[in-house]
Amino acid sequence: MNALKAGRFFQRARPLFTQSIHTRRRFLYKSLAPGGFFAYNPDTVCIQLRQVHKTAVNNRPTKDELLAEARGFLERCKIRIKYPLMRQMRPWTLNDITAMFSWLFLGQSLWLLVGTTSFFSLVLWLGGNSRQFQEWIAYRIGQYLTSATGATVVFESAIMPNWKDGKIRFNHVHIYRMPRSEREKFQRHAAMIQQTSDDQAVVVQNNNNDNDADDPLAGIHLDDDEKDNEVLRTYMWFDLTFERVEVSLSLLRWMDGKGLVQSADVKGVRGVVDRRHVRWTGEYDPVAARHKYTPGDFELAKFTLEDLLITVYQPNGFRPYPISIFQAQLDQFRKQWLFYDILCATSIVGAFDKCLFSVHTPQLEKSILEQSGHIDSKKVGFRSHDIYHYYPFAKPDPNGVVVGGETAQFGVLTDQGMRKQGYKRKSRIRIDGVNIDHINRGLEGPPGWITSGIVDTCADIYIPQEASEADSTELLRKLVYELTDSIELPQPVMLGAGNSDDLLVVGGGNSNKEEDQQHLKKEEPKKFVMDIDFRFKDTKASVPLTTPDLSYINNAMVRPVVAYINRNKTIVPIKCRVVLDLSNFDGSWTGYDSTLIDHVSEQLGKGFVDLTMDQQAHNKRLKRIGYWSLREMLRNIVSIHDMMRVSSRGFWSYLGTSPAN
Repeated sequence: MNALKAGRFFQRARPLFTQSIHTRRRFLYKSLAPGGFFAYNPDTVCIQLRQVHKTAVNNRPTKDELLAEARGFLERCKIRIKYPLMRQMRPWTLNDITAMFSWLFLGQSLWLLVGTTSFFSLVLWLGGNSRQFQEWIAYRIGQYLTSATGATVVFESAIMPNWKDGKIRFNHVHIYRMPRSEREKFQRHAAMIQQTSDDQAVVVQNNNNDNDADDPLAGIHLDDDEKDNEVLRTYMWFDLTFERVEVSLSLLRWMDGKGLVQSADVKGVRGVVDRRHVRWTGEYDPVAARHKYTPGDFELAKFTLEDLLITVYQPNGFRPYPISIFQAQLDQFRKQWLFYDILCATSIVGAFDKCLFSVHTPQLEKSILEQSGHIDSKKVGFRSHDIYHYYPFAKPDPNGVVVGGETAQFGVLTDQGMRKQGYKRKSRIRIDGVNIDHINRGLEGPPGWITSGIVDTCADIYIPQEASEADSTELLRKLVYELTDSIELPQPVMLGAGNSDDLLVVGGGNSNKEEDQQHLKKEEPKKFVMDIDFRFKDTKASVPLTTPDLSYINNAMVRPVVAYINRNKTIVPIKCRVVLDLSNFDGSWTGYDSTLIDHVSEQLGKGFVDLTMDQQAHNKRLKRIGYWSLREMLRNIVSIHDMMRVSSRGFWSYLGTSPAN
């Protein structure tokens, strides 16, 4: 009887395998109810339910059976989608919909956050076959960059992904902010350079520099829409063309307020930068000229630049000069710290006005001030070109070889001492043979009095270690110090071996006061330290028309300083150190905004004054030595003469005769 009931039950339950779970549950409850197919027996219900489930699983229709019974394309497509997800055919439930939505949303969101570049590359690749889609993407990105930067950005070719390097490539990018009439002039000028000789090109170049002193925009035609553009009328103009730009994107950095671009590789930059119309009204305030931070300013984790060549036009009739960069690599490139990141670059090699320069990490531990210390040495035998040689066995001067008031608290920093004071590395800037007209423009004091000459510059920059870049060992050391401060022991216990700086004192009451003071000193804000070594060659200077209002020089020292500069034409060595707060570089894009140029000018002026006073003291010593030598020589002559007279008179008297006889 039970077997007959079970057979009827399976016949009625078979169509329910493709129905919803709720329908099957209602059928089972109805069958298990009193008077149903089964009598209510708790001992046999579980066994019977297992048999029902096993039979249902074994008799579940396969995918091929469902496709064979399907009618039409839509029904087969529905089976192909639902069967891999559910392993059966039943209506969608709320749990299925939420699970599908969560899987799609979270999966795509995670892909978008982690692989932003890959996501956009796939979008560009899917739309790569449509020229209209490519033009629309390039137009929208150009409009976004134009509104964000204030300069017109035009993509002259398609934007395509670079799957090999995992980046997005932009070819032939044009960025400009310049009146249309001036752009046409530069384009005609570039065409004439290619077709005509260099002499004719120089004539055209000089004709472009004719600007009125009162109205810098005199003779420049502006269209109606350009006349109302205050940025175009006030700030510098530029017209740049990029051969190739490759970027990698990160949505996580964009959500953190660091911009969408994570890294950028730029190659083949050509163009001009025109500043002939730039004028400052009123007194220049470097703090007001700094950039104000706004969320979304780019903060690149890596930036590389290759093959840059631009021509710069300066105001007040200054000659145009080229700037080229052969190769540049920056570990970080931030809009808010633009000038500081360039100074602290990993590597930059280029030419400024046809003078080679480089920014690199020096391989020698010796500082540039210590390398040139033999110039102040009392030893003889050094030659002028020995200043570039390295002497590994020379003992360092603990007091340094610097001049100026701000250098008293710093000595010569070696790599070991640099790390102890919280500086992670040292960057060296070197440029040789720069014309002096790039330095004396707008500077006060002796550097501004020099009218001609060249200068070689070598500078060491000590880069502070940021809090985000703290070494793991240093963080562990701080944690150990905090733990040891909380330990109370009757006697101090010293842990560690080797160097005395690595010893750790645990317990002992007030035994850790010195360590605490050292830790407090380490936590103080780090300074920007820049050691500079100048070599002025073949210089000429003129007396200024107005008396300078400077604290380190008076009216009596003006002519001696000018005379010293004109007299020493071979080489004038000046060594100085500039110490600034890092806050001066927050928002600064030039050396004037950060007040670095002002501090360097002040140190140069002090150096010239110190050299002049030293020369005057040296001349006084020579005069005293000469006077003393002349006096001693005359006294010796008189003594010899008196001795000869006395000796000769006694000799003839001894003989009993006289010279007269």
